[in-house]
Amino acid sequence: MIENGSLEKINDFEYEGETILASRLGYRITKTFSYRCLNRIFDEPTAVFSERMLKPELQGLEDYVDGIKNIVEAQQKVALNYFEDGSIAAAIPPLKVLLHIMAYGSYKGKDISDPELRELFSRDYVVNSDWYKERLALKQQKDIIFYKNQIKYSEDFIANPYNTSIASEMDINNRLENLRVQYKHVNSNEYLESLMGTIGTDPLYRKG
Repeated sequence: MIENGSLEKINDFEYEGETILASRLGYRITKTFSYRCLNRIFDEPTAVFSERMLKPELQGLEDYVDGIKNIVEAQQKVALNYFEDGSIAAAIPPLKVLLHIMAYGSYKGKDISDPELRELFSRDYVVNSDWYKERLALKQQKDIIFYKNQIKYSEDFIANPYNTSIASEMDINNRLENLRVQYKHVNSNEYLESLMGTIGTDPLYRKG
């Protein structure tokens, strides 16, 4: 959508000697978006989404600037909390960069448009990073522990003579075999590879 002009990037600009961080708004839809995506909903999409609707700065630049500054201020207030309570240390690299920029406007002297920082948000960087691989390995370990505990519980349940009748009625033996199959699966390299693309497990939650 960016390539065909349906979305346009909003850039920072100068207003009364001050840099307005309009880029915090990201991208916005254009007339091209209206033509390509809204023509089945509206007979005249450009009449509904006029130039003044798509570009609120045309309605009043002062109000537009004030709105952006309110957003930036709110982002800064939220981000600073992570630094004040020390939780910034637990943030993954891309999030750490965002929090620094939200709180202080830059990260190691670079703003969010810096190619080196933007690379941290690419899929290739993420899936090949050590911190991401650690999350997947931790997810696998938690699943291994889960099935191991389930197997132990089921074995103990079956071993209890008082449970003979209900164990048969609930087909616990068959469930136990299924658990063993799953336990073997989550221990495999294939399972670890299948986690690629998931969020894994946060290292803050190692226990359990």
